[in-house]
Amino acid sequence: MTIEIKRWSDGAILYSGEHIDLREALQEAVAHGANLARANLYGANLTGAHLYGANLYGANLARANLTWANLT
Repeated sequence: MTIEIKRWSDGAILYSGEHIDLREALQEAVAHGANLARANLYGANLTGAHLYGANLYGANLARANLTWANLT
């Protein structure tokens, strides 16, 4: 399915791609150097996500599940 990661402040699309879930999409976006500053990740299930080096400055992570996620 097509998953879009949007900026919470203005709805601009930061990343879009065909993935099975948001966790996979985020990992792919980070791997390709996408700037995810101010991304709207409200309520996202990011359990075990490897987001090493991600720019999540100002991202909305309210109610996101970050159990075992690597955000270094």
